[in-house]
Amino acid sequence: MKVLDYTLYLSTDDVRVAYHLARVLNQKGGGAIAARGQEAGRETAVVVHLLDWQAFPLLRVLETVRAAARTFNIQISRGVLGPAPGEAILEVARQALLLDSPPVIIAPEPGENAKG
Repeated sequence: MKVLDYTLYLSTDDVRVAYHLARVLNQKGGGAIAARGQEAGRETAVVVHLLDWQAFPLLRVLETVRAAARTFNIQISRGVLGPAPGEAILEVARQALLLDSPPVIIAPEPGENAKG
């Protein structure tokens, strides 16, 4: 299984918060996650390597970091996701939309603008 890289930027420059959030994520993720906090210019970030996205899905990573960040009264300002299998993205949609099964993606009609 391919490792997914997911970086969550925080609305604080206190790197200790990023360290703490990474520690929380590592504890909850067991062996499915390797996370670390780091400085990122004027921001801080939690850099996550998902070793098994099926055991600990992307949406769960986001929700775990978001909940832990609230205890410090900070927010996630943005995220960056490295190359990921379509299945992982569909699983995020399934969980976020409370679907029983992954959504079906249809191809755009010929000549249809994908932006829409």
